[in-house]
Amino acid sequence: MRFTFLLLVSCLSYAASAQTGVDAAFSAYNRPDSPGCAVGVEHADEPAVIRTFGSADLEHQIPITPQTVFEAGSVSKQFTAAAVLTLVHQGKLALADDVRTYLPELPDYGTKLTIEHLLNHTSGLRDWGDVEAIAGWPRGSRIYTLDTVLDIASRQRELNYRPGSEWLYTNTGFTLLAIIVQRVSHLSLAEFTRQALFIPLGMKHTQWRDDFRRIVPNRAIAYGPAKAGFEQNMPFENAYGNGGLLTTISDLLIWNRAFANGRLDPFVATELQRIASLSDGSPVEYGRGLFIQTYKQVREFSHSGSTAGYRAWLGRYPDHRLSIALLCNAANADNRALAHKVADLYLPPVPDTPVGPAGTLKKLTGLYVDPDHGQVVQIDLQGNSLRTDRGVQLVAAADNRFRAGDTNFQFGDSTSLSVHNNDGSVLHFHRERQWNADAATLSKLTGNYEIKEALVTYAIRLDSGRLTATPLGHPDAAVTLRPIIEDTFVWGANGQGLLHFTRDPAGRVSGAEITTMHVRRMQIQQQKGP
Repeated sequence: MRFTFLLLVSCLSYAASAQTGVDAAFSAYNRPDSPGCAVGVEHADEPAVIRTFGSADLEHQIPITPQTVFEAGSVSKQFTAAAVLTLVHQGKLALADDVRTYLPELPDYGTKLTIEHLLNHTSGLRDWGDVEAIAGWPRGSRIYTLDTVLDIASRQRELNYRPGSEWLYTNTGFTLLAIIVQRVSHLSLAEFTRQALFIPLGMKHTQWRDDFRRIVPNRAIAYGPAKAGFEQNMPFENAYGNGGLLTTISDLLIWNRAFANGRLDPFVATELQRIASLSDGSPVEYGRGLFIQTYKQVREFSHSGSTAGYRAWLGRYPDHRLSIALLCNAANADNRALAHKVADLYLPPVPDTPVGPAGTLKKLTGLYVDPDHGQVVQIDLQGNSLRTDRGVQLVAAADNRFRAGDTNFQFGDSTSLSVHNNDGSVLHFHRERQWNADAATLSKLTGNYEIKEALVTYAIRLDSGRLTATPLGHPDAAVTLRPIIEDTFVWGANGQGLLHFTRDPAGRVSGAEITTMHVRRMQIQQQKGP
């Protein structure tokens, strides 16, 4: 009897300690005048810890509670994948099936594009959000539906790469999977998952944002930072499958629990967690809607989510019987970092990595460009540390290796840099010399340029010594072009991508191509004058 009492006191003490640690991690959001987060933790046989911080609705001063409904962003992808795998298990489709069997609207790219490619981000499909941002209509600026996403995808005459040869995250695959589920099952993804997953598992508060106008009781409003504090930042779109899951902390914990207790179909559970491979057999850090990685030497099955002002993270550490669910309505919430702060309360500590010498930092500074992902980073030495032009400090981990949060920077030599992001992508940069073009050189690049696959024509003009690109009929979407290397410009104030002007054999400008993180070398035609 005394042993039982001591064990109970020990468990309660541990739970209280964990709760205190969680409270400390989210202290910045524990205010009634701020949006915030809900977090849930289940660890072994200990009592669940569920904590809430901040307000679900700032206008009406409604606090976040365990019953508050949030949007889960890309955490949703595993549920779309589970729907597809359920149909596979039922024999209604196969992972090796050609996508055009179900979506004949897509172009024939001259190579087979399969359901499997869509599930593990090896399809090569351009991200539809990036395509529309190039067109001047980024997500959030107008309403997108499943039909409009299919139309956007059907206009793309090229892939980023041959299916299966690379891994590159793209929302397009999972939005198309939502349409495939509907065409195969004759039920919308929302209804199919309700019947096949949510009701059987007891996820009573989970649904999809397939109609953003629908009233959803207890839904948190999403917010982003503004000059006067916060402003609403809601996802006004009906495209879903890539995101769009509306859910609660408790329901996400039920989902995680279903992997361990067998309530999720074993075939579906196994296949969701099967590590994907490229055509050459190289494994990637992704399954089907799930990242499969290690965190502090521990296996981690997880996914983060970000849509408008919502942030989410859902993860499991099966070797430690640890499950963490995080939902926020604050765009400035670093979901992955917050989740890992919680995980650190439960996982065994890992010794710090030895720090390499700092004497060679100066030679690593400079301008680095990745033309395949349209990314640019300037690295400078400030004091005794390296910093990027966005203010991110690089912490030395070993010789020529640095980290910034969960992102790793590896300098190969004085001219190359590889950046390993926490989503599994790897960017390859080369150091370049800044190109300082004069007005006479820039003026030769002006004209009207048509991007057929984005249904937009840009007027590129010289204004006060700088090039600007304005979509015809949409002046509010004008972007400034910042020269970076010869004939190549940073596209947009936030560095969304690179615009590179192409030339004919005589050296005359013949057109251009634009590359972003998820769109590779989209062709642009220069319109000739009368």
